[in-house]
Amino acid sequence: MPEDTCLLCRAAAGELPARIFVAGERVLGLVNDLEPLSRGHVVFFPRRHAARLDLLDDAELAELVQWAARSARALGLEAYNLLQNNGALAGQTIFHAHLHLIPKRSEAEGLRYERPSRRRLDHGDAFATLEKAFGGAGGTGSPEEPAPSSSHSK
Repeated sequence: MPEDTCLLCRAAAGELPARIFVAGERVLGLVNDLEPLSRGHVVFFPRRHAARLDLLDDAELAELVQWAARSARALGLEAYNLLQNNGALAGQTIFHAHLHLIPKRSEAEGLRYERPSRRRLDHGDAFATLEKAFGGAGGTGSPEEPAPSSSHSK
């Protein structure tokens, strides 16, 4: 989606009404007035247009989570969800990476999540790909960027 039609880019530019309450170096935060799931439902997004979370740099990722945590503390939340979807198949509807902070104030308010019955899935290919990308067992050290791949394991 071009930046000139992206709802979040347009809100950041002041072209759409938005209650922006955080204006960080890399990230903005606004109240979700379009489709709130609970009182205090807010959305954080990078100033730079990027369609998915994996396209953000480490500083943008860190700032997204920092503002979400600070906002949860400011709202005095003990129960809340962080929601982040990437790609239409995963439920993304605004194709600018963003992170929802959704307070869970009661059973009726907030994100509803029902766990499906447990099933056995073969994670062998995904594990092998990740182990190769990140240098083996243990996952110690810094999370360096893996080499781009033209195919993705499911």
